[in-house]
Amino acid sequence: MRSGWSALWGIGFAAAAVLSLHSDANADHPGAVARLSNSATAPAAATRKYERTVTTPVVPPPHVAPVTPVPPWTADPITGNADRLAGADHDRANMVAFTFDDGPDPLTTPTVLAALEKYNIPASFFIVTRHLGDPKRAAEARTLIQREVAAGFMIGSHTAHHANLGEAGAVQLAREVDGSLAMLGPVVNQPIGMFRPPYGRLSPRGRQHLRQLGLTEVRWSIDPRDWQATEAPDLRQKILGEILNADGGVVLLHDVHAITAGVIAQVFDDLEHFNCHRLALKKAPIIPVSLHYFLRDNGVSRPVPQAVQDRTDAYIRALPERCSRRRS
Repeated sequence: MRSGWSALWGIGFAAAAVLSLHSDANADHPGAVARLSNSATAPAAATRKYERTVTTPVVPPPHVAPVTPVPPWTADPITGNADRLAGADHDRANMVAFTFDDGPDPLTTPTVLAALEKYNIPASFFIVTRHLGDPKRAAEARTLIQREVAAGFMIGSHTAHHANLGEAGAVQLAREVDGSLAMLGPVVNQPIGMFRPPYGRLSPRGRQHLRQLGLTEVRWSIDPRDWQATEAPDLRQKILGEILNADGGVVLLHDVHAITAGVIAQVFDDLEHFNCHRLALKKAPIIPVSLHYFLRDNGVSRPVPQAVQDRTDAYIRALPERCSRRRS
């Protein structure tokens, strides 16, 4: 990262209708699905109102047999087996990692991907693999996940059915964790190293199970609660404001929400505008990075893969030119 900074300063939820509801590790939220009143994907809906529909999560029957993942789909050597990732890391100030839960959704995820690609923002997607078992949407879900992988985004598990694992025992863990890996691994064609528990809830036995599988438990430090949002301008302001107030961190969002998909490009544009202002004042911007930068082993930062570092350095080098184009 230092070489990139030197260059910089040198120039100046179950299903489509069920979604994850998050707060902190000690609280749950009632179900809510946000939809645009007119269009599910229109980014320009900055002033439209959104409606919330209460839903009941679909829970698989208890007799479903546990599924054991094929060993190659666990313990990713790059992202797996790290310390529990909370997101607030003083060594990573002025860095922000965007994460998206509960997808993919063919109505909203493509809009999120387009915004990420336009602004060259890294991201991580935590997948609910029930989408891959739904005959009506399995093919679209598989295509979207593979698009995420091809674009260089990080992929993690978010259980099979968006289950609350706060009191999970062996049978539920096998079904929700092992089962999700067994479905997700062949789709991404690479080991899975990251797991995010729905609602931030995970039993002691569940945490032990993750260690046995070589999975890194991923939390967050910034939660704008987009699942609650009904006003797009308010959500847009809240996401950026919380990032700036915290000087970066790990942001929790959901690519299955129409309101999130509708404002995310504007959030990225706002962040770039802020960074250009910081550059003009010769102050450090908040750089979008992947979760690689927040991984630790026994409290020590894990080395960032060279290809990931190169991408971050390229973003830093390109930022002044992007700022120059904004002024013209």
